[in-house]
Amino acid sequence: MWSAAALIVLTVRVLATIATVFFTIAWLVAAVRSSLLNGWLWWAAGAAIAMAISWYLYSYLRVRYPSTSRRWEP
Repeated sequence: MWSAAALIVLTVRVLATIATVFFTIAWLVAAVRSSLLNGWLWWAAGAAIAMAISWYLYSYLRVRYPSTSRRWEP
């Protein structure tokens, strides 16, 4: 269960990171050409919110289901 949830959250995290970069650049280009409140702003904000939520969910899953391996312990 933990691994399936982590896989979904990490996939969303990677896609949201790529989308945030792309949409933010598109928003900045459109802002230079017209105004700051253009259509790309909402896509960039949505991608950033998705990225923040995925960071939170992954942190929650790591705390809720900690690793049982001893690979980091001396």
